[in-house]
Parts: sequence; structure tokens; C-alpha cells
Amino acid sequence: MGVAPVPFSTMSSSEWLTAATLAIALAVVHFSAYQVSLLPTKTQDVLASVGGGAAIAYIFVQLMPELAVGGRELSELDITEFTPTPITEAGLFLIAMIGLVTFFVLDVRTGQGRSSTKTSFRVHLVSFASVSVIYAYTLPSLVTTGVDYAVLFTVVIGAHLLLADRALARAHPQQFAHQTRWVGIAAVVVGFLAAYLLPAANEYLLASATAFLGGVLLMTTFREELPAASRARIPWFLLGLTIMTILLLAALAMGEGR
Repeated sequence: MGVAPVPFSTMSSSEWLTAATLAIALAVVHFSAYQVSLLPTKTQDVLASVGGGAAIAYIFVQLMPELAVGGRELSELDITEFTPTPITEAGLFLIAMIGLVTFFVLDVRTGQGRSSTKTSFRVHLVSFASVSVIYAYTLPSLVTTGVDYAVLFTVVIGAHLLLADRALARAHPQQFAHQTRWVGIAAVVVGFLAAYLLPAANEYLLASATAFLGGVLLMTTFREELPAASRARIPWFLLGLTIMTILLLAALAMGEGR
């Protein structure tokens, strides 16, 4: 994006309404994940391929350039008096790396038999809920930088959470049907209310939260959302990739014309 977000306190009512609508959409994703887990495997593979393609496009067309621009803006702060500029410019990438590594370690450790099934379930539940909290908290700032970007990012995060929740629903159907989906919905509500009641002190805290979320998205996209070679649906993957790329480039072009 390359545009500093407007402070939450100066957001208009229409911007808050847009952000609330997108938050509700994400809550609906959590509620619908169990139904998705009941679909035929072939249909789920198609959805995973489309979602994976869209996520890849968002990461390389939007997220990476945004982190680079944000790093350059960060280097203009007084922090450069204490930290070399090259390190400062890499700050958001470092935060993204922390998000990636954190969720990778959690995923690996809970999948290697080092914790009980119940503990593994809880760890994954907390990790997925934290993604919803962070996303909902940064959502208002996304809206201020452009509704088109906010909508596209919501689509990507929604696809990620739908597939992640689907995995939980398949592994723990009873818990998911009766409690997990509500935890996901509550996480969206908590994150959005925190954005309204406890706005970030400056846009760089929001940028850091977005970078952390980007790192999580990177890890889960390559580790979970891209189907195994034997189950991948290349045409559907390319469709998701192409559509998201076109939409992002169109949003960038329109942004230049504003």
C-alpha cells in the first residue's frame, strides 16, 4: 500500500461500518467451517487450491512490497539513532519472520507427539484464534488505506481460516461443532472491540502487527493451504492466483489515480 493508515480516532462512521461488515464476514467464515469439512474431499481440494493460489498472489504482489515500503518509512524514525538503517529497514521482515517461525514451531511440536491430542488441539485453537484477533485489530487501518485492499485481504485471511478451521473440524468434530467455532467468532469480536476501545499509539505498531500476521500467512500458505502434489488442482490454483493478481494490480492502478 505504502500509505500510512489514518489513526482510528479520525475514522469516519462509514469506515467503521465497512470494517465491521468485513469483521462479520470473517465471523461467518468461522461459523461455516464445519459445513465445509463435510464436503466431498475433491471439493475441499478445489477450495484449497483456489485459496492457496489467491494467498500466493497476495503475498508476492501486495504483502512483500508493503513490508519493503514500510521498512523504508520506519527508517525515518528516531530509532535510526540507535539502530543501523539497514537493520531498521528490515524490521518488518524480521517481525514477519518471527510470526512464521512461531507458528511453524507450534505446528511441528504439536504434530510430533510431544503433546497430548487435547493439548495439540488447544495449541492449534489458540494459534488460529490469535490470527483472528490480530486481523480484526488491524482491520480498521486496512480500511483507511483502501477498501479494495481491505476486502481482498479479508478474502485471503478468510480462505486461510476456513481451511485451518476445516482441519480442526475434521480432527475434532464434536469440539469444533460445539465450542471451537464460537472461540473463532469471539476472537474476531475481541480484536475488533480492542481496535475501537484501545487504538494503537501509532501506525508503526499496526504495521508490526500486520507484518506478524503476514509471516503467519506465509507459513500456513506453504505448509497447509497448498494441497499435496497428488491432491493439487492446478487449474483451480492458477485461477485463484490469476484472479487475485488481476484484482490487486487493478487496485494498485486505481490507487495511483487517486
